[in-house]
Amino acid sequence: MSLRRKIIAFIIGFSALFAFMRASEPYVMLSLDLGGIPWLYSTIGGLFSIIAAFSIQKEWENWNNLVEAEKNEIDSLEELWLWAEHLPINIRKKINELIREYLKVMIREGWQKSERGERSEDLEKILLELRQTIFTIPQSNHHLISNIFSLFSDLLGHRKDRLHFSTRHMPDILRYTLLFSMGLLTFLSLLIGIKNIWLAYVFTVSIATLAYTVFLVIIDLDNPLSPGGWHLTTKDYEDLLQRLKNDLSREKE
Repeated sequence: MSLRRKIIAFIIGFSALFAFMRASEPYVMLSLDLGGIPWLYSTIGGLFSIIAAFSIQKEWENWNNLVEAEKNEIDSLEELWLWAEHLPINIRKKINELIREYLKVMIREGWQKSERGERSEDLEKILLELRQTIFTIPQSNHHLISNIFSLFSDLLGHRKDRLHFSTRHMPDILRYTLLFSMGLLTFLSLLIGIKNIWLAYVFTVSIATLAYTVFLVIIDLDNPLSPGGWHLTTKDYEDLLQRLKNDLSREKE
């Protein structure tokens, strides 16, 4: 379910609960003596804000690191392709073929294994073959060999970072604390006594929806490889593969 549909479903459900409680006799009796509840409620809201702000900051940092690792991995592949143009034709063709296979595997497998922190056996074989191919480069051009080895090392490092940040998730205790505080904030908003029913509805549904939306945003950021408002796709790998295919087409012409 999309974020918009989840929010709409929440508003409908909360509105039904609001109408039920407002019509119930116990609530009418309770509303006569709410006393300092609004002040206590503001304390709970403040605690929720602190937890939410901390969670969003950490999840956003992890998201940025993951995106950067993916971009750097793609840049390393493209740079390796460009530097291979200066190699003997048989080695160049082999490296280019392996780079295309690397991209095809990433596109085909998607993020399922990355999300579980697993290494792709197909990618491991490609990287091993790529390493062995690089070792066959003649030793006559030390500068070229040094740059290609450096790019290959960078590729391995960026891939390692991508796998690392793909599997970093919020600790369960923090997720449950956030869920509990969101539920508490939502439920207790119904107990704030405002005589005008429409004003009360607008006030409480706004607070509850905001708390729920913040919770959804945090959970969405915590799962960057699953479909949602923020999630990685294989589009960048697809774009690079298409550019490389275009280069090959121009060479043949």
